[in-house]
Amino acid sequence: MYFAKLKSLKLMNKGFSPHTFNVFAIACSRLTILNLSRCPSITDGDLIPILLRNQNLLSLNLSQCKSLSAKCLQPVILYCNNLRTLKLARCPWLTTGAVEALALHQCTLEDVDLSYCVSISESCILIFIKKFRHLKTFNLEGNKQVTDKTVYALAKYSTLLKMLNLTGCSEITDKGVRSLGLHSPKLQGLLVRGCTKVTENSLKLMRNRVHLDRRYEEPLPVPIYVQV
Repeated sequence: MYFAKLKSLKLMNKGFSPHTFNVFAIACSRLTILNLSRCPSITDGDLIPILLRNQNLLSLNLSQCKSLSAKCLQPVILYCNNLRTLKLARCPWLTTGAVEALALHQCTLEDVDLSYCVSISESCILIFIKKFRHLKTFNLEGNKQVTDKTVYALAKYSTLLKMLNLTGCSEITDKGVRSLGLHSPKLQGLLVRGCTKVTENSLKLMRNRVHLDRRYEEPLPVPIYVQV
């Protein structure tokens, strides 16, 4: 009876058995928040029945659940039409096809974490951005496949974006960041540590209104050569 009334379930632990998940799959049907981050033992067979019983989810966190496969997202893609938050950080099983399917069937996502999802392509991230026009928080940390194309798309389509994490996206340059400075008026936070091609030339456009994770750096003086 207690579990049947739950609307929020958080199981961020390594010690749960398959029997535990079976109990939740049977008892829980009103969940709006499901957080299973850092549950490395959970499998598709454990998770899918829970998702099928809880189609009114608003928030789902499967970060660092490394024993899952892309198949586990099928109930989310097809039935969880009110989903606002999706966190899949460090999920090597997330595929390009799964991201494209999300973009095809879902439309309400606002807070998304795809950090260190190394198996997805930049092309599917672009499709994702074009579909989800209400993104407010987007985490792409550690995805070295991300280039300025992604940043251009965010500047063009994600007009409500408030927080963007590009930490470690080493292919991002000043051109991409400059587009954010010019076309993302609601941006409040930008993380670009580890983006070695991003300099003060682009960051200075937003220093007065956006929290940045890099301190102001004095530009190097231009050398003056005097003929002797």
